[in-house]
Amino acid sequence: MKKILSERTKDELVKFLLAIAAEYEEIKQRIELDFNDGNDEDEIRKSMMLMRTFIRNNSDRHGFVACGDTWEAVKGADLVLEKARSALAKNKPMHALELALCVIHEIMDLLEGADDSDGVVGGEIEESLTFVREVVKDEALSPVDKESNFQKLIEEAAHGRYEGWTDWRLDLLGSCSELAGTLVLRNKLENHLVLIIKNEREDSWSGSYFAERVVLIRYRMIEQYDGQKAAQEFIRQNLHYLEFRKMAIENAMRKKDYDAVIKLTLDGEKKDKDRRGLVDQWKKYRYKAFQLSGNLDDLRGIAMEFILDGSFEYYEELKKSYDSGEWLSVYPKIILLLENQKKTYHDIYNRILIEEGEKQKLLAYVRTRSSMIELFYKQLIPEFKEEVYTLFLQHIEQTAASAGNRKDYKGVCAIIRNLKKAGGQEQASEIKQKLFNKYVNRPAFRDELSRV
Repeated sequence: MKKILSERTKDELVKFLLAIAAEYEEIKQRIELDFNDGNDEDEIRKSMMLMRTFIRNNSDRHGFVACGDTWEAVKGADLVLEKARSALAKNKPMHALELALCVIHEIMDLLEGADDSDGVVGGEIEESLTFVREVVKDEALSPVDKESNFQKLIEEAAHGRYEGWTDWRLDLLGSCSELAGTLVLRNKLENHLVLIIKNEREDSWSGSYFAERVVLIRYRMIEQYDGQKAAQEFIRQNLHYLEFRKMAIENAMRKKDYDAVIKLTLDGEKKDKDRRGLVDQWKKYRYKAFQLSGNLDDLRGIAMEFILDGSFEYYEELKKSYDSGEWLSVYPKIILLLENQKKTYHDIYNRILIEEGEKQKLLAYVRTRSSMIELFYKQLIPEFKEEVYTLFLQHIEQTAASAGNRKDYKGVCAIIRNLKKAGGQEQASEIKQKLFNKYVNRPAFRDELSRV
């Protein structure tokens, strides 16, 4: 393409571009946006026109953008964000911010008239908000620019378009926190944060979630403007929030204060006792503390808890903590515990049997579920070759009895092929013939069998 164009004269290229621009409105607008040396206000206007053209060209006659058309519909927004990045690189942060907000306005309007099942439209807004954070963190910003950007963002966050989109409103206020270098600005930001909390029910999930996000914004301001000592105290005052407990634990880990880590995690487990995912998270931190402090007995205790909850990863960790001679007397007890507990985690049980070469127990397990033979025949051969073939034949006959369409028949034939892979060619031939004779009235089944 480059070679073709480089061989044309300037007049030919101009003529060609004019013809294309006359045919396609979005190309015309893009040329005007990229090559017309207007002022910043003019660029904002042209950016809006370009985004609207892409949206309109990908809308139906009712103005709605279908899910499959959202990628094309937001291409204009992508181009405008590129202009915003270019403006920031040219040390024009105010204009870069204006362009990013322009994208947010247009794409939020699009949300009301699009099927965003794929998250394309929302993703464009998220990308714009991420760029806003880049702008406010620009070290070249003067105090005047910081205050101007703060005012613009605080006004933006207060706009009615963010009703029902509190996450995005908080993203904007989070960006404000990077600019709130004076007490006046901090107080103004705090007033907006308080309003958000008031508008959410404290006892609801969303109320708790947004409250934590607000507290995180406050923390970032304290850390940035009041120093580490004040920030650490703020963390201690807010341990009831997940992120703050994690920060406190990680700070204690860095200081090698493992007693503090253990206390923080135990308190977290007690507080979140009804939320298994969080309890596991605190236990993992505690495990790490025991590991780093060399507390072998407690480390093994937590590993056992994870194993009985189905974690093979911690089985491997536990095994590493013993020498090979000791381990021979440990793992059988784990197998027994797994066999006797009410809730059985089959995956870890089977993996342990394979890991430790307990083939007799694995065979006993497979005998209770003949369909499992397809998963474990490789581990059972050659020691239990005949038992494997018998289980395959049981599984094939049971599956064939319930097969009712060609897809099912192909599934039966796939099992027969696995039997052959296991070395049971003779048994495979016999069962194939048996099924062929038995299901005379199933021509599709017989057709599939003939291909085995």
